[in-house]
Parts: sequence; C-alpha cells; structure tokens
Amino acid sequence: MKVSEKSFVTIDYLIRLKNGQTFPQDGTPETISFCLGHGIMPPAFEEAMIGMEANEGKSVHLSPEEAYGEVDEELITEVDRADFEGQEDLRPGLVFETMDEENHPVYFVVSEVKPDAVVIDFNHPLAGKEVDIDFTVKHVREATEADLKGQCSCSSCQS
Repeated sequence: MKVSEKSFVTIDYLIRLKNGQTFPQDGTPETISFCLGHGIMPPAFEEAMIGMEANEGKSVHLSPEEAYGEVDEELITEVDRADFEGQEDLRPGLVFETMDEENHPVYFVVSEVKPDAVVIDFNHPLAGKEVDIDFTVKHVREATEADLKGQCSCSSCQS
C-alpha cells in the first residue's frame, strides 16, 4: 500500500541541521506513528511521503517556513524568577512542560536566566532553522473512520 493523504504511518526519522546537530541528539533515528493531516509533522514533510511504500526511505530538505516556522518573537517572554522556585539548576536550554487553557501540554525552553527574571521561549526548538530529514516508512495503512474524524487512537494523535 502506498502512502496517501488519508494514511496512518509509522516511520523512523532523523533530523539534521547544517551545523551537524541531530534530533534525536544521539543520532539514532526515532520511530513515530501518526495520521497524516493531523499536524503532527510539517505538511511539506507529509507531502514528501505521498506515494511511498513500506521499507522505502527518502531525505528531504525543508526551509524554516516548510518545517517548524520562523521564530515568533511574541512567543518569547520574560517571567518572574520566583515562578521557578525550587529549581536549583535553572539554565538556558532546559525544557519545561505546562498546560494551556484547554489542559493540553505546552512546552517551553529557558533562553536566559537573569537574577530576578527568566526568559522563556514557546517557539518550537527547530523554529527558524533549515532541516534535512532522513526517514524510512516502516508501516502504512489506510486511516480508519476514527482517524479521519480527528479521533486517531495512535499515541501521537491522542485527541
């Protein structure tokens, strides 16, 4: 079966930056299963999968706009240092999870630690970066009716 816009796929993927940095950072491809069209992966990346079959691999280059977007300065904010009470080893690069108004997890990265404030960034960690993604389609199936209604049961799409 070939990947289509209405597929559920399992892939192994590795993201590479121009500076040689990889995600996952250990350089080992990560496996993820998801429903195309649910916003799990960038649309341009999903488009590159169309027509592929299981055990087929590919590399794609995505601009920031095609990948994780440009850096949005409005998503960078300064909060009171007291908001991190009990965090002894607070430093740039640490990732934290919080909940949005609808009780969904939202992640942010500490950009800077000041004596009385902490600069936090809600942008995707790869925002503003060109990426090369090496991936292999491991499994593909037709999405179920639940998948198509946005009720995907995969771990990535829990809705």
